[in-house]
Amino acid sequence: MSARRHNSPLDRADVISNGSMCLYRNDREHPFGDRDEHVLTESWDMPSDMPDAYTRLEAAERKLSASHAFAWHPEFGYLSPFPDHCGTGLHMWAEFHLEGLHLIGDLPPVLSALEALRMTCNGINADGLRNAGHIFSVWNNATLGLPERKLVRRVMRVFDDLVLQELYARQTLLEENPRIFEDSVMRALAILRHARLLSPWELFDLLSPLRLAATFGLISGITRGEIVSLMTAQTKKPELPPPRTVADEQRRDSRDAALADRTNKRFARVQFALP
Repeated sequence: MSARRHNSPLDRADVISNGSMCLYRNDREHPFGDRDEHVLTESWDMPSDMPDAYTRLEAAERKLSASHAFAWHPEFGYLSPFPDHCGTGLHMWAEFHLEGLHLIGDLPPVLSALEALRMTCNGINADGLRNAGHIFSVWNNATLGLPERKLVRRVMRVFDDLVLQELYARQTLLEENPRIFEDSVMRALAILRHARLLSPWELFDLLSPLRLAATFGLISGITRGEIVSLMTAQTKKPELPPPRTVADEQRRDSRDAALADRTNKRFARVQFALP
């Protein structure tokens, strides 16, 4: 069955999600007591929304300052028991799906460039997998040296550039390296249909290229939203401790066997339409 190609590979919303920013402030009377730290939070959808989100955060800070005197130093800015909350005390986070950059081989240099820009990039390492699903949480680890609004604009540009690099990688994948993309999807589908043991984080990792295919409109039998929901469900499952006894091994195998059986049935009729 041929999939309907109604989605665009240039889908920013599939690359970036869960955007938020936090402002950390401590009372002047207790500048180094972590229990006295105030945390103000705002959410945003796209990097272009970040200045408006900061305006709301700034209003919340003004309201809080009416009843609290913040710990502040003329040279170092706002003070906190946590060094990375000093200065502006402003952190901005987002989650990125970077499967395209991974498949064309550009992910390592992009992550290195982000670190050089004083950004932290955390992937998911579990079940022996490194950077499972190529989902990364990215945030600024530098809060000193720039006024808050300049810092917002700087991080906004970094996030927007990362989105554009991933979108370019996806376009390149379709136009110049389709066999690499097809191989990643077909291998994932083969395992999802036939695996006899499947751990939650292995399932999470295998769903990543299918999520990309669904974004391209090249999958039938499952939607991108369903794939994202399946990935999210895996992140909420408690990890089993490393097996120490035969009983622990059997418990883990029983869990993985049950997950494999459910997954085999769910993906039996999922089809990939070659681009």
